[in-house]
Amino acid sequence: MKIAIITPSFNGGGAEKIAVNLANYYTNGYKVEIIAFKDTGPYLSHVSERVKVTILNSRARYVYFKLVSALKSSQSDIVLSVIRDSNIFVGLSSLFSNKKIIFREANTMDEVFALRGLNQFMYKKLMRLAYSAADKVIANSYDTKKDLLDIKVVIDEKCDVIGNPVLPPNIESLLQEKVVHKWFEDKSIKTILNVGRLHKQKNQSLLLKAFANAFKQNRSLRLILLGEGEEYGKLLKLAHILDIKSYMQIISFQKNPYPYYKNADLFVLSSSWEGFGNVIVEAMASETPVVCTDCSGGPKMILNNGEFGELVPVDDEDKLSESIIRNICNIDQEKVLKAKKRAFEFSVPIVAVRYLK
Repeated sequence: MKIAIITPSFNGGGAEKIAVNLANYYTNGYKVEIIAFKDTGPYLSHVSERVKVTILNSRARYVYFKLVSALKSSQSDIVLSVIRDSNIFVGLSSLFSNKKIIFREANTMDEVFALRGLNQFMYKKLMRLAYSAADKVIANSYDTKKDLLDIKVVIDEKCDVIGNPVLPPNIESLLQEKVVHKWFEDKSIKTILNVGRLHKQKNQSLLLKAFANAFKQNRSLRLILLGEGEEYGKLLKLAHILDIKSYMQIISFQKNPYPYYKNADLFVLSSSWEGFGNVIVEAMASETPVVCTDCSGGPKMILNNGEFGELVPVDDEDKLSESIIRNICNIDQEKVLKAKKRAFEFSVPIVAVRYLK
């Protein structure tokens, strides 16, 4: 069997990481090709040399025609597209292909619901048309599937819920790598970590406000944001206004983020919505306690409604601040170890097999 995996790019998002994780794993027994619209992003360097990489490198208006050509040329039996934008292009292109088409839906429909009037209407129509070409749609959370059903993009029998393949087979060796940071070396400091795109969806502004409140109660706290994105300048400006600029840092994308998780005292995700929440799984696997907003998407599924980490209301900086103080000062080690065991349910080997089935 030959598998083609479609991704828009190799940027530092969860979907791109999933594409590479699956492609690398499937080389153990299958011929695998990644077809990417662009060659941008750090995950390109993570791709195994055993994976064939085809880059379309085209302006958006011409991607469709190049994709049609690439799919015709591809020797693959199965095409797996990992994110909504590429799903739409693949769905429309599949009219010229006789391959089995699988879509992974990476996010809830919050961004679509935020569109106004005709834009929302037309986007939903486009999704319905494109997704009708798929033989199966894999939703990465129950909330994601519910949204797809609610707007009639898929029917129930055509859509399965499978969590993301997050943890790579070499996770333990990645955790053992060293990271040098003055806050990790100072035992009197308690470090809070957030990992993800600097984007309005991730709502790091809320985290900064909650951290500022918590810092007033505990001056040993520090905050690290690990990621890149359009909110960078806005977040630095907010940190200055909140007078916490000396106690927080924004660090760019790291090829191996696991040592940051391992050395942090608490992981906090402040998102307004999520598709799944890969970073929650990564934190749990690193034995780092988790606090997360109870947003739509995967967090409550991963944490089993609070069993493996604390859920707080969305957009509530006071509750988030209280949770930070509570969890960073009173670590439940038994809960942490149970969370690590839960995290490995979302390892690449386990989930990749579920995808194949």
